[in-house]
Amino acid sequence: MTPYILKNHLTRKITFLDKNDPQIPAALFSTVSEAPDLSGFPYPLPSAKNEYTCSAEGDNSVMWYGGKTGITRYDPNGESIEDRIMYFSAHRHLPHHAVDAMLADGMNLWALCRDKVAHIEMIMLTAEEKAEILLDETNKYVMRRGMVSQRDLKEFRDYESRYPYAACDNDGLFTSGYAIGEMYRYATLKEKLGKDHPRVQDARKNATKACEACLLLMYVHGRPEGFIARSYHVTGEPIPDDGIFYKREGKTAHCVFTTEAKNSGRLGEEVPCDYPVPERLAALYRDLGYTDDDIYYKADTSSDEVTGHFLQMKIAHDFLAEDDPELDELIKDACKRTTKHIIDHGFEFCESSGEPTTWAKWSKRYFDNDPIGYVDAPLNSSEMLVYLKITMYITGEKGIWQETYDKLISEGYADLGAKHYDRFYQGAMREKVNPEEDLMYGDNMLALMTYWMLCTLETDEELLAKYRAAFKSWSGLILREHTPGYDFMYKLGVPDAEIDLEKDAKWFTHFEANRLIASINSERHDVAVKLGRNYDEKREFEISALLTPNERHVSKYDRNPYDLFKGENKGTCIESCYIYTYAYWIGRYYGFIDEEGQA
Repeated sequence: MTPYILKNHLTRKITFLDKNDPQIPAALFSTVSEAPDLSGFPYPLPSAKNEYTCSAEGDNSVMWYGGKTGITRYDPNGESIEDRIMYFSAHRHLPHHAVDAMLADGMNLWALCRDKVAHIEMIMLTAEEKAEILLDETNKYVMRRGMVSQRDLKEFRDYESRYPYAACDNDGLFTSGYAIGEMYRYATLKEKLGKDHPRVQDARKNATKACEACLLLMYVHGRPEGFIARSYHVTGEPIPDDGIFYKREGKTAHCVFTTEAKNSGRLGEEVPCDYPVPERLAALYRDLGYTDDDIYYKADTSSDEVTGHFLQMKIAHDFLAEDDPELDELIKDACKRTTKHIIDHGFEFCESSGEPTTWAKWSKRYFDNDPIGYVDAPLNSSEMLVYLKITMYITGEKGIWQETYDKLISEGYADLGAKHYDRFYQGAMREKVNPEEDLMYGDNMLALMTYWMLCTLETDEELLAKYRAAFKSWSGLILREHTPGYDFMYKLGVPDAEIDLEKDAKWFTHFEANRLIASINSERHDVAVKLGRNYDEKREFEISALLTPNERHVSKYDRNPYDLFKGENKGTCIESCYIYTYAYWIGRYYGFIDEEGQA
């Protein structure tokens, strides 16, 4: 494969300043604002033409048009339409929706918006430089005890005001994604620079710490049987009200008060916690002064957590094990304990009470007797098969793992995968909604992780053909997003598939070099709106065109990129880098992409 060469590209850097800040040029305040004549403008504009109230001319014939709903940058020399027309809106790029005056400064712009000024800098970056900036932001402001999800801010856009704690349902899944990105960064740079290079050592350090954080979730509960906690908190951190949490005390943990615990009748429930947490993993909290009795872990784990952990363990075994046999033994033990737990509980992930968690069921009982299980069966059956394949791969053992794999194959598990779309359609009809209204976007990543590994590890040609057919049944949902992290995994699993590397390249070049969650205006004049899904009895709307990442809402892999975002978030949270670094370093490692001047 010939890599697609990513060119250096202009990236937005945004700074908000108070109106009286001495850095602001005085000329901005004396600028006379006049509505531009856009009668002959050659392209559709993000705002209506009569909404533009001011303009400024920058270098190289670049024009800036400001108005009531944001700023449009027009570069007549741009290579693509995304380069020619760029849109800046509140609150990610501007402090307020309306622009009162503008002053161009070379390639950059000063914009007066009521009592604030936005300084828009257009800086040239490589995709790799962007990956490093995003990684540094995550490590400094988002990571906590090795876990990576997101971090809330006390003050708008003020990273230093971040809360000292965070809460996330899916710490295991999101940290796995971060870890995998760093593992591929390590493998890619080691081949290029040698294993002793500082950047290579840094990547290994990050990957190892994140791997340890994931493995800790498989032991932190102290339960004697294999289990995985969704997340954990320590003494002094507030416990979210929307989950089931257990507080460790000696050899017993009890379910603490939350509204969900009370409503489910589990408040006060006791479970054993006498299985030792490996010292290397416990150091993530013990080195900070906490003990096992300071742990509050979150239960009711779902299949997305489990799937992320298995993929992370497989990649860690590939890239980190050779020089870290202690870590590899922890991976093998965690992998076997988890898989044995699932087998021993009839292919369901169970609490100590013996009852399955809400969303981690891979049994025929669930598939055949639950309307939701009927729709989940194609993906969940494949998840169970990939857990077994990864366990055999990591441990080098067959035994019960192979026997169980063969048993499930004989029961039709490998044949269920290709029925995904049919059952999805039937489920939507049962609920009396259009199929696109019944989408669960987080399932896309689960399918990609599952089938990528099944297609990688399976050597039986007949089974491989079934898994690829199952993978293809997801292609309509996956490929419509033109997300590199999706496309690369899909291509690795289905080698004859066609993916659009040019559109994937635009995703990288038009990705901002920060992950601040702040609202954008997606109700644009140049993009039509259509009905989306009816989710939780709330009608959603979609935009009809896929906007570049820097002009749509910031999210992880579990959100609809076509979502019509409505809201007034002024910048109260920082997302992690993993959606970018995961895609970038997988792309580099497997040769889908390379940097200009390095091919």
